Amino acid sequence: MSGGRDDEENRSRGPMHYEFRVEGILSDEARAALSGMRITVLSPDTVIDGEVLDDSHLHGLIAQLDALGLTLISVLPYPGAE
Repeated sequence: MSGGRDDEENRSRGPMHYEFRVEGILSDEARAALSGMRITVLSPDTVIDGEVLDDSHLHGLIAQLDALGLTLISVLPYPGAE
């Protein structure tokens, strides 16, 4: 059973800014697939950041990174960022 109030808070908090750090440098295919996000190479890793609408969107982005064959190092939320 879900947490009720926690589920409501997750849906109602609105968009948040997230940073995804992945191993290595993105291919052209990965860059195209993530075109709505900012991509910064911090060798030997790459940081992908941008607005995430809700938990479903967050999980979809993580699945997309996995489908692209990227190794996820970290995911950090920045609630105050614009």
